[in-house]
Amino acid sequence: MVEDKHAYCIMAHGNWKQLQMLVNVIDDGRNDIYLHIDAKSLDDYNKSGGVKTKFSGLILTESIDVRWSDISQVDAELLLFKHVIRSGKGYNRIHLISGSDFPLKPQDELHKMFLNDDREYISFGKDVHLMYRRLRYYHFFVRYRRKWRIAELFRRILLVPQVLFVNRLRKFNLKFAYGQNWCSLTLPAVREIIGKMVELRPKLKYTTSADEVYKQMIIGSSDKFKIYNKPVSYACFSHGCASPKTLTMADYDNIMSSGCLFARKFDVNVDVNVINKLISFVSR
Repeated sequence: MVEDKHAYCIMAHGNWKQLQMLVNVIDDGRNDIYLHIDAKSLDDYNKSGGVKTKFSGLILTESIDVRWSDISQVDAELLLFKHVIRSGKGYNRIHLISGSDFPLKPQDELHKMFLNDDREYISFGKDVHLMYRRLRYYHFFVRYRRKWRIAELFRRILLVPQVLFVNRLRKFNLKFAYGQNWCSLTLPAVREIIGKMVELRPKLKYTTSADEVYKQMIIGSSDKFKIYNKPVSYACFSHGCASPKTLTMADYDNIMSSGCLFARKFDVNVDVNVINKLISFVSR
């Protein structure tokens, strides 16, 4: 039975004071918080005393060593989703966010909004042909591409001989799609993802940024779901980098006019004022 209850699946890797500020904002008797701490940061998290809730259930999952654009990102998301399913609770909505996100709507408004909305809030990109290479070719050394420049160089070199002879997409029986990895889904959609990933996960090994692909491919290839195609979390890439820029007070108007449910990324050590202003807004 579906309840007026939300599950927040949070992936975090540091900045515990800010994480507590996020948890405080969503700490509500109608919410449960599922938290994944990157294995590289787990000792530091435990030494900090962790985060606490007053009203929400708080479930700390097992920790995975997550690396950017690596399959480990997918594994951490799936771990959170599996804990949600294992709880046996009839969540009306499952939000996947990062520890550097903040909500843009008060909890009362968010819960009211989803009472009669069974759409999957997940974005789908338009330039699909530009992203085929994520799955079409074998991507080696992805796990180390940010740590060692030589690993990224070798990854790129090994793509060249594959152009004429390799097409891994033939192994997939799902329609190719991509988009933002952060999303807000219904319980049936999360169940579908968990079920399909038993077969799909091995095929995603040696791909890149699969976290921005697998959910879109599974949900987009089914006629069971209604889709609201828009990014759930506002992010700014105006600086031309692969990762979003850290938001400040200068971005506040753009954040609030975005129509998104969340925004990222924030850093309390860069601009605490924008965080405090958001907290004041959503706590009204």
